[in-house]
Amino acid sequence: MLRLLTSFDDRFVVFGTGDEIALEFDPAKLPALPQDWTRDYFFLVNGYEKDMDFYAADGFTVEPLPFKAMPGYPYKGSYPTDREHLDYLLEYNTRHVSGNEEGAYSYQYPDAASPKR
Repeated sequence: MLRLLTSFDDRFVVFGTGDEIALEFDPAKLPALPQDWTRDYFFLVNGYEKDMDFYAADGFTVEPLPFKAMPGYPYKGSYPTDREHLDYLLEYNTRHVSGNEEGAYSYQYPDAASPKR
């Protein structure tokens, strides 16, 4: 999966509930700081966040996947189907989710015709 994390491209790590990536590095290899200085660290990421939020476009599905050349999101059309994009899909996006997972992530709105409680 490291290959997906080292370039700014259309190949993403798709996370599920409970998935994580841990970032580790050895600061001992950095140059020493002058006395009374402190060092700040910046973690630069390039990607997209899509969750099961009520306002998220297609929040209950992985697709449609975003891509750099899309005109906006949510976009009309489809994810690119050139060889590079298809190879990515076939190699990395292989996790099957049955759809029978816990349903507590969605809110069931009451029917307007139902009597009020």
